[in-house]
This record gives sequence, structure tokens and C-alpha cells, in this order.
Amino acid sequence: MFIKERKPYCVWVDERARETPERPYAIIPSSKTLNDGYINFTYAQLAKAVDQMSWWLDQKLGKSSIFDVVAYIGSNDLRYAFLYFAALKTRRQVLFPLDQNTKQAHLNLLESTGCRILIASEEIQTWDTLRPEADDFTFLKMPPFQYFAAKEPVDNYPYSRAWDETKHEPILIMHTSGTTGLPKPVRFTSYMMSLFNTGFLPTMFSSLKTIIPLPPSWILGIFFHVNMPIESGVIPILLPSDAPMPMTAPYMDALHVQTHADAGVYVPFVLRGLAKNPTYLEHMRHMKAISWGGAPLDQKTGDILTAFPDVRLQAIMGSTEVGSYGLLGTAKEDWMWYNFDPSTGFQFWPFQDDLFESVIVRHKDPEEARTQIIFHVFPDLEVYRTKDVWREHTDPEKRGLWLYCGRTDDFVKLSSLTKFNATHVEGLITKDPRVKACVMGGDGREMPFLIVEMTEEIGDEPAKERIWLMVESINSQMSSMISLEKEMIMLAKKEKPIKRVPGKGTVNRRATVEDYASEIEELYRLQGSK
Repeated sequence: MFIKERKPYCVWVDERARETPERPYAIIPSSKTLNDGYINFTYAQLAKAVDQMSWWLDQKLGKSSIFDVVAYIGSNDLRYAFLYFAALKTRRQVLFPLDQNTKQAHLNLLESTGCRILIASEEIQTWDTLRPEADDFTFLKMPPFQYFAAKEPVDNYPYSRAWDETKHEPILIMHTSGTTGLPKPVRFTSYMMSLFNTGFLPTMFSSLKTIIPLPPSWILGIFFHVNMPIESGVIPILLPSDAPMPMTAPYMDALHVQTHADAGVYVPFVLRGLAKNPTYLEHMRHMKAISWGGAPLDQKTGDILTAFPDVRLQAIMGSTEVGSYGLLGTAKEDWMWYNFDPSTGFQFWPFQDDLFESVIVRHKDPEEARTQIIFHVFPDLEVYRTKDVWREHTDPEKRGLWLYCGRTDDFVKLSSLTKFNATHVEGLITKDPRVKACVMGGDGREMPFLIVEMTEEIGDEPAKERIWLMVESINSQMSSMISLEKEMIMLAKKEKPIKRVPGKGTVNRRATVEDYASEIEELYRLQGSK
């Protein structure tokens, strides 16, 4: 089920409500808990909910004529989608900040986007911290989900604008993760949003009931809540509000049993947990599509999943600024490899030895360049460096397939100019179940250091000895120029855990190194090293 012509998404919602009113738009939990089961939410219900949201916005804020920016933080439910479609109808922009942002980050985003309208669902208190310094802000509580899903009839909110009138108008504001400073806003037009639907993913998930554990405040969450249902008929299955964060394999298995999902999008550690349990695997054997993002999937887990008779495995990769990387499909046995669509402008430039960094080069043809989201975001650039590092397949028949090897930031360059991949060592150390996270660094230094956060307190000396046994084994596999010294290992303080990227949960290397700057300096001072 693919759209055959371009129209504003809200027009497609109304048309489907008329033509296929009982077709499921999404499958949603019937309550806040998994045990109460799931129900279909149809296109007829969606159209009514969007109209209700549109009228509510006008009632509370008046008519918008200048693309007023409305910020929303709420529960991970369909109200994000209702608000997105209603913003199209009422000519507004929606800003979806992460709830985990700091107060300073929120204020900076609101100031830089000109947003003065702050909406939150009933259980979210995020905006309350801004009230003392926000005299000119309008604060609104979003009505509960049932207000939009009620059976009472709702007048249609009139909308008659065509695609060519609206495609270059702003609609959505997301923001960067803030790993290198304050999060920065990224604005999207309807045309830019339509460019997300490239590559193999829309085909792979077309018309499938797909578990989406991604919050709609992420760009990938919006992709699966808004773009994919409209563009290719994906039916997202949403999680209950009591779902654990981070997700666990037992809970995901219960979700599989409850929903009979055809497909799913996962984080790798959940797939690893599922793959270790034969019962969990049996509940997934019928699946047609499995995807993951956020980190690479290990070969053992992927090979187990590819044994399912009808499944396709495909990584999801992208960023807020770039959008989806537009990956093409690969043969089933090549699931670990990435196949880039040449029309996206991706090229691979030498990085180190047999490694390459992926860059996006602006197409010379202006019309073709319009299809590259990154050059809408950064119109003055000719080349965008993704900082992703790859190795090309050595089989001559599989040239053009690439294996993900990390980020340029993951590579530490010592003062000897020796460069190594810190994430490789970190991955080996975090295999220990008592290690929660670790960061290896040493840019510009004579030797590397290691910060380790344990999952439980076992005493500093026992913990260091346990880590050192692992490090000794790792050192034996590495060049002596990059081996770790026992004295260069420190344990993260309980009151100062390793920093994480807000919303993603991945380790924030730069922020952690900055946080431990004085402790790192002391390590080097004691060793008499620079």
C-alpha cells in the first residue's frame, strides 16, 4: 500500500477515513498495562481525533496565520500524531523536545525557535520549572487521550490546500542530541518529511503490524508514527505507558504474544536477550521483518534471527539532520552489511588503513540536490561529514557493501599518532555483567585511560582486580603502543556516573571525559605522563 501522488498528510488521513474507515491506522494498548490487551485504532477514529485536536488548538490559541510554534511533551501515545496532523490543518509548527533535556536546553530551544506555547499531557511536569522565568509563555494541559478518541461526532475541520501550496511550509521542529553542546533545532517542511521514505525500509515494512518501541519525540519515532503509515501502510503497534525503560527481553516477548506482530524495530541488546531464549524465538518465528538501530547487532544474534523462514533483517540508520540513510536491501546472508543508494549522494572517503568515512556530497543538479535533506538543514554546505566509519566488503562480487565500524569520535589518537577504536575495547569490557558502562580515552596523550562504571558495589579493589584481569587479556591482543596500564584505570564515582545522551541512553564520551577532567589529569600526573 503506497501512495501514488503527493498530498498533504492530513488530506490522506481524511481520504482514508472516507474510503477505508475501518482500516487500522495503529494498534494501541487498551489501557496503561500490557495485560489488558490491544485494540485497533482506525482511520475513521484518526480523522476525528485530528479534527478534535484542530478545533481544540483554535479554541485555546485562536487562528494561526504565521506558523506559530507549539511545543509538546507528553506520554508516548498517538496524541503526538494527532498534533502533527492538526498542525498541518491549522498552519502551525510543532516542536517535540525530549523530556530529559536540561532546563537550559529547553530555554535555548524555545528562544531559538520563537516558541511561546507550551503544552504537556496530564502527567508531565517538565514545563513547571520554566514558569518562574516565562511570563510571556502560554501553558496548556493536553486533554487526555480519550478526549480525542471519544465516540461523539466531531465537525470536520475544513482543509482544502494542495501539495504545491504547502510542501515548502514549515511543520516540524526536532532537535539534535546535544552531545557537543546545547541541542540545536532542526526544522522540517512537509517536502523534507516526504524525503524520509527512501530506500528499502518502506517496502520491507509495508502493511505489516510493526512493534514500535520508539518514542514519538525522536525523529525515527515520528517516521514510524506519521510517515510510514501514510506512505506505505505500516500499522504501528504502540507500547503501554507502563512499559519498562529500558526495554527488557521478557516484556518484549509478552508483547509479541499479545499482539502477534508481523515485524518490529528493536535495540540490539533486546534482540540479544530474545535470541538467547528458545521460547522467545518461537514466538518470533513467523515474523516478516526485523530491524534495529542505535548500535550494531552482533553476528551471533543476527544469524539466529535470519534462520526464520520468511524474515528480512535490515538495520535502520540516520540522524535528525540527515534523515534516513536510504539503505537498500541486501541478500539474507549479508544482513550485517549496509547497501547505500547512490542517489542519496553518499560517498566514502579514506579515514585510516582500510577504513572510510561516509560523507554526503551535494548533487550538482539543483533538482536532485533538493532530495538531500541535509542540504535543506545546512544550505551553505557542499559536503556533510557523517563521522560514521566503514570497511568495504573484500569479496569482488560484493563491492559496494559496507560494514559499520564506529564513529570518528570513537577513535583515540595518542601523542605518538597511533590511532585505535576505543569502542572495540569498551565493548569487550562491558561483556562482563558487572560492568554497566566504560569510557576509554587519551587523545593527544602518551597512553590511554579507562573509566569504568560498575552495576553494583563490590568494593574498589575487588572491582579493579576484576577489570584488570579482563584488560590483561585484551592487552595481549593489541599493540603494546595502545595497551592499558593498571594505574590508568579508574572507577566511576557513584555520585558522578558515566554520562548518557538524553533520550538515547548511549554513552556520551565527550561529556564523560569533560566531567572527569580533573581526575584524568591526576591519573597522568601520578604516572609522570603527559
